[in-house]
Amino acid sequence: MFGKKKEVKEQQAQGMSVREYDRFMGRVYRMVGCHRNSDAVYLLMDQYDYLQTHTDEFEALYQHVEQWGPSRTLLCVGRLIIYKLDREKRHDRVLTYIEKCQNISPQFVLPELSRVTFYARQAIEAGKLDVAKNLVAEHEIRYGGLVGSGECDRLLKLIEPDIDVTAFTPGP
Repeated sequence: MFGKKKEVKEQQAQGMSVREYDRFMGRVYRMVGCHRNSDAVYLLMDQYDYLQTHTDEFEALYQHVEQWGPSRTLLCVGRLIIYKLDREKRHDRVLTYIEKCQNISPQFVLPELSRVTFYARQAIEAGKLDVAKNLVAEHEIRYGGLVGSGECDRLLKLIEPDIDVTAFTPGP
């Protein structure tokens, strides 16, 4: 009940009544249900000022959209939260959202490719080897030359010492 009260307060702070918010989220829900995820994300980003909205408000939005099941909209909101949490240096929370997004799509790509190996190392240190492996596996195919191949290969070797890292690298 406390979480709902907090959510209602945040909505009112945004100048939207509970009824208007329910109507708005109904529109978003219908778009997600029809696989019009781009339109749903556009509506959400039009409603939420990215720079002014606190991360916890986006996390409440994620929880709301998560109830509808997996979708690209949910992955987009997750990616936005990861970006904001990373800027706030809340790395444990970032790992939580990476894991949530990978549960929807194991090949989930971070908002900033420069952070792939950083969060793979964080995941290894936290004992979340599947999260780390999902970040760096097939790195050449997924990221091209944009993520350090040598570092990804070293991390794969740490995760699974018996793995043949050349199996993940495309041939000539």
